[in-house]
Amino acid sequence: MPPGGKQYWIRTEQGRVWGPYQIDALERLRGQLTEKAQASLDGKEFRSGMDFPELRSLLTARRAAVPAPASTPPPPKERPTPASGMYVGPALRAMLEGTSARKHVEEPAAAPAPEKPPPPPPPRPTGPPVMRPAAVMQSEKLELPDQGTLAEVSAVRLYALAALAGANGWLELHLESGRMITVSFRRGAPDHLSTDDPELSLSRFLQGRKVVTPEQASQAEAHATKSGVDVVSALFQLQFIPPADAHKLLGEHALFLLDRVIETSRATFSFQKDAPSPPGAFALGHKWTLLAEAVRRLDPAPLRARLGKQLARVVQRSGGSSIGKLEELALTAQEARLYASIDGTRTGEQLVEQHGAPGTVRLLHLLTELKHLSFGEAGEEPRPASAASPPPAPPPPTAAAPEPAAQTAPPPAAAKPVPPPPPRPAAAARPTPARGSAPVAKPAPPPPKPAAPTRTYATPPADETPQAQLARLRGVVARLEKGTHFEALGLDKKAAAADVKKAFVLLARDLHPDTVTDPSQAELREVKESLFARVNEAAQVLGDDARRKEYEAELTGDKKDVDVGRIFDAEEKFQKAEILIKARKYKEGLALLDEAVQLNDQEAEFYAWRGYARFLLAGDRKQAFDDCATEVKKALKLVDRCLPAHLFLGHMHKVVGNLKAATSSFQRVLDLDDKHVEAQRELRLMGKKA
Repeated sequence: MPPGGKQYWIRTEQGRVWGPYQIDALERLRGQLTEKAQASLDGKEFRSGMDFPELRSLLTARRAAVPAPASTPPPPKERPTPASGMYVGPALRAMLEGTSARKHVEEPAAAPAPEKPPPPPPPRPTGPPVMRPAAVMQSEKLELPDQGTLAEVSAVRLYALAALAGANGWLELHLESGRMITVSFRRGAPDHLSTDDPELSLSRFLQGRKVVTPEQASQAEAHATKSGVDVVSALFQLQFIPPADAHKLLGEHALFLLDRVIETSRATFSFQKDAPSPPGAFALGHKWTLLAEAVRRLDPAPLRARLGKQLARVVQRSGGSSIGKLEELALTAQEARLYASIDGTRTGEQLVEQHGAPGTVRLLHLLTELKHLSFGEAGEEPRPASAASPPPAPPPPTAAAPEPAAQTAPPPAAAKPVPPPPPRPAAAARPTPARGSAPVAKPAPPPPKPAAPTRTYATPPADETPQAQLARLRGVVARLEKGTHFEALGLDKKAAAADVKKAFVLLARDLHPDTVTDPSQAELREVKESLFARVNEAAQVLGDDARRKEYEAELTGDKKDVDVGRIFDAEEKFQKAEILIKARKYKEGLALLDEAVQLNDQEAEFYAWRGYARFLLAGDRKQAFDDCATEVKKALKLVDRCLPAHLFLGHMHKVVGNLKAATSSFQRVLDLDDKHVEAQRELRLMGKKA
């Protein structure tokens, strides 16, 4: 139980949940609660508030105030206090005037209290700081603004407001560099992202993923200019991108741009309502899950700097004023435990220390922007620790030293230890250093610890000018273009995962773009962005065991080269097989699919179609279901978003009579493509809402 006593969660008759609050804090809600309100001691099981004797006076306060409509209605609707910005009811007004508004069960004679609220003058702004209840925050409009800056509305909140409203249109972010990123929303979910920044283009993204080489990218750009098509079409026409991977690569690039949007903190924005989605747009996933995953990928260091002094304040739940539902964010088990532990008694710094910095900082940023959480008032920040620090300093002088020496000396011999102390204080050299130099000498050791980053290639020398730093970092960029991931992190090939993480943190301190705060140094910021992206990519590859093994195989030449001819041959056979299967020529189609799998065994759709064709060809489909479903599920192991695999599983489950599994599969198809006609038709035939 908290030190102040019981805490209560209150659910209003409108369904809003406030709390946890102690009985004293609930006094502030007097006049806003009716006898239909429910209460709980654990936030889970709610009972009628009238079952709690100590709350009855609060729940009946509204009816007690009704007899005096002439004097009481004006004050409630009136005004927030300058000190707190919250609704001022009669009880709170009495508190600010110094009168006690608390009513206990054992004081039934407190009924005549309604006579007191009218006389008091307006509340004084000099009253104690009052924490805003969730009901006040609910009054704030949750609407997507047409334009503004990210300093006013963060990118996370902009996205959430679009998702909450089910908005259709284009959100344009105008960056400080003069470039722009456009997010197309359809029913509140992003379905297309684009940018005019060449550093964030698809061709540069594919080069970073090593899907295409710089030479191929240059050829595609030249072909696009010559033929009048975009670079994406040129990449397909020149067959630099496998057709089967197109959907996957475009989706990954869109998520890459979404990450850039969410991490941006300095830009202006505008929203073009009802602007149509561009051709080729497709749903990227569940709108709230995409937001949560994007925040999980953010660098915690800039987030912590963005939260700043707010972390020193108490973190509390915001009740019914949130944007969206918490369960739609699909929190991980660790995030759910962190949220459940927030009881309004600990600061952000304490939560970070208890649960770990990266995940906690990201979750606090996400949930405070969505108003599921909020930070307490700034009045709790000042601490009288500075007044307490001088007293510990006086004990070091040597005048106090003889006394402890005299106390510890008597046990061995009381007479002999006494003479030695006098000569020591006699030396005037020690008392003076004890006050000045001794305390300074102890803090001296910490400086060597921050000196650790000087061992990295990114740490600037002392008194380096911005121009010199720009020239030096350009040389680093040129060196790392052909360097390995190990060289990018300044590590050898035997470095462990912990070394990778440590090296990334040290390098990020000097290479993060936010370390450049002067707008006139845009060129230096761009160089740091390039270097930080390079270091981040190296850390992600070397920090993941599977990706590291694959990368090391590439370095040693053990990885087999991709035979492009085989891949195109496999794709051609697959397309022919698809036509044959749709024409119900299952045997001929299966033969071609077997050849396609032999040529390219990493293509998910090949397995999906082969398993479904075998199911359609089987004489006893119920008996063949398990083997055929296993074949289809191979596709999902390769690519979880393989739409044909989910569609075929739905048809197969429906044939064998498993309607629940069939519904789930068809619904998954709509999650990937909400316009899929076949899945919509199947759900309607099964009596389900598409």
